[in-house]
Amino acid sequence: MNTYKFLSGLAVAAISFATSAHAQVPPPAKIDATAGSAVKDDTGLADIIVTANRREENAQDVPVSVVAFSGAALEERSITRLGDLTRITPGLRFAPQGGGAALNVVLRGLQRTASGNAPNAVITYFADVPLYFSGSNITPFDMRSVQVLKGPQGTLFGRNAIGGAIILTPEAPNYDFGGYVRGTYGNYDTKIGEGAINLPIIRDKVALRVAGHIARRDGYTKVIGKGGNPDDVHTNAFRASLLVEPAEGFRNNTVFDYYLADEVGPSSVLVGLTGGGAIRLPQLAHFFDCNTVNAFNPGCAAIPGVLPPGFDIDDQLARQKAAGKRTAYSDVVQNLYRRQLGVSNKTEIDVTDGLTLRNIFGYRETGIRTSFNVDAVDSPLPLINGFTRDSQKQVSDEFHAFGNLLNNRLEYLVGLFYIKESPNGKGSGTNFVAFAPAGRYTVAYQTVINKAAFAQVSYKVTDAFKLTGGIRYNDTKVTGCSAVTPESYPFAVLTDPKAGEPSILQSNCPSAVNSSTITAKQHAWTYNIAVDWQVSDDMLVYATHRKGFREGGLNYPLFNSPCTTGGACVGAPGADLRPYQTIQPEIVKDVEIGFKSEFPLGEGKARFNLALFQTWYTNGVLGFNTSGVVPTGDSAAPQFSAININVGDYEIKGLEAELTLQPVRGLSWTNTAAYTDSKLVKATLPNIPQLSTALPLSASPKWAVTSAVRWVMPIHPLDGNVTFNADIYHQSSFYVTGDTIPRFTVANTRLEWSNISTSGLSAAFYMRNVFNKTYSIAGVAAASAIGVITRNYAEPRMYGLELGYKF
Repeated sequence: MNTYKFLSGLAVAAISFATSAHAQVPPPAKIDATAGSAVKDDTGLADIIVTANRREENAQDVPVSVVAFSGAALEERSITRLGDLTRITPGLRFAPQGGGAALNVVLRGLQRTASGNAPNAVITYFADVPLYFSGSNITPFDMRSVQVLKGPQGTLFGRNAIGGAIILTPEAPNYDFGGYVRGTYGNYDTKIGEGAINLPIIRDKVALRVAGHIARRDGYTKVIGKGGNPDDVHTNAFRASLLVEPAEGFRNNTVFDYYLADEVGPSSVLVGLTGGGAIRLPQLAHFFDCNTVNAFNPGCAAIPGVLPPGFDIDDQLARQKAAGKRTAYSDVVQNLYRRQLGVSNKTEIDVTDGLTLRNIFGYRETGIRTSFNVDAVDSPLPLINGFTRDSQKQVSDEFHAFGNLLNNRLEYLVGLFYIKESPNGKGSGTNFVAFAPAGRYTVAYQTVINKAAFAQVSYKVTDAFKLTGGIRYNDTKVTGCSAVTPESYPFAVLTDPKAGEPSILQSNCPSAVNSSTITAKQHAWTYNIAVDWQVSDDMLVYATHRKGFREGGLNYPLFNSPCTTGGACVGAPGADLRPYQTIQPEIVKDVEIGFKSEFPLGEGKARFNLALFQTWYTNGVLGFNTSGVVPTGDSAAPQFSAININVGDYEIKGLEAELTLQPVRGLSWTNTAAYTDSKLVKATLPNIPQLSTALPLSASPKWAVTSAVRWVMPIHPLDGNVTFNADIYHQSSFYVTGDTIPRFTVANTRLEWSNISTSGLSAAFYMRNVFNKTYSIAGVAAASAIGVITRNYAEPRMYGLELGYKF
């Protein structure tokens, strides 16, 4: 890779220069990833303090694979969206779903299906509260830290997860007056404003922190047809945090957050054809394959009063290739609207030196409205386009009792968890319009109640040898009222923000024609067993075995029509879908072994961490497109034009490695890599030939590698500090939604001059995708089922100037 050679050469040159400029290395600082205490001009290889075990620990002492970044580190690496974490956390991948309303988080080969209501394989937490899937795409600003925990979770965290957890911790109030303002302007008319102020109200008792973030950017993909340019940014965010400590040993922190996005959304670009699918049906030839003459199609010419002008998908693909990958064709006015608000309240009481009580209450609301150009064409008769309305609320509570016993040799945590996800009273449903200018909504008002009890203990057999055991019991109940609206909605109505809501609401769903209420109950035990050995102050060796659980759910609506029960079906072959009404739980068991080490390197030190894992994933779920089986206008047409089915067992193995070299103070070179190999060992596919699905292959790239240089230069213009950051990220190809996403390599850089004249002023220049690579990050699941292959492309070269002031 030329970019890797570039960065390697840069690192070597910097080492040579820095070695001659520094004579001694003071002890490294500690960077508290939980308290935001990272000093931006720190020049040592710092310890990272994390909360992976629900208590503050040095990341090098935590016997599990965890990656953590302080707020300052996120700023230095120009991390402005959750998706940017991919390039600094190899093995982690974010894929937009639902027209960009949500993020499918992929880690160690585990993900969620492209449709349905299942939680992510990797649960995202904000202010200690798990986020609803459709409300997980938020802007990380004014952050204390971001932590990525890998592997099954549950014996320490409220929400069970099979793949891991992402913990977003906002900056908390403190008792010092201060804050910052920051403004950014860049290409594509990028405008970002951000700021925060910290207000001590009662000394050492009450403090308030208020923060806000506004971002605007033009879409970098040009649209031909209807609507605005996609891949734009238009978001507003606000947060207020109140810290109250009325007495020693009593802490209460309340966080209110609000987020609003009103954008065109991600692009969908036609890149190929599958060679089959609905677009090649003889009956539809005039509308999508008009150059193929048959009994149903006299050719591409219009027949007045009988047939409109024809359309040929092969000609459309040729036009798309001529226009390029930064151009998208659309027959629908795209829109991505997201409104989210939440309240988190965490209370901690130190009862004794060995016992602390903690309670975390959460309330969240999510409102989603999307109109998405699924097929990436502007044909007279639409292929398939998606429209979604989703309004949800979530109430959760998590209780912990934790502490130490036996002269601190035994650490324990016991907990209870409750979460209820339910409709918020407004119209919610999906309308996937296929081969028609109008379509019906399938509504599904689902309530999920999850209860759990969990406990984990760690015992130091010796000062260096520790055993850990944890257990969890999950109980889940899913209830949903579903129906298909009797009327169809034309595009003009579906894309109107003030109209297009489904006529069947939560309140009248039970009484609607052909409505049904379905219930599923599931429960499971999960566990964690681990052993670790502190070989020396600078080396930890560990092994862990875990079991994780993801609840199943329901396919909506109730399959009771002739087309879904194997009866006579008009407009499609039909099939008996009743055996697939309920989705069974998915189970993951894994073994992880690894070590974490540090050792001297010249005047500085180095860090080398390695984790090896083997995962057994049973009852894995795949999504199947049903548009070739059940007409979209059928009274029991599946929601999302898809159903999820438990189909197989997988074995996944891999490794994650980190090598950080800090030969002198002020210069570090970090290299991280992730390898993931997924193999399907057992598959039971439904015997319904017309069902369409992507192959059951891993959604994780086999290789993902990052190399990053950070250099605090030994110069101080106007008594300020100059810090240079550069990184490259390489990802191998991977298979998703009937398409192989090609490999790519992307480079990023940032130069910052901070604390100018010791005034708090700073200036920075950033550039992402330095070499202006055009690469894809995701495909569109529903498109491949009908015969087209579409992709969403990452941003082109982005650059800009950032000015800030800290006070």
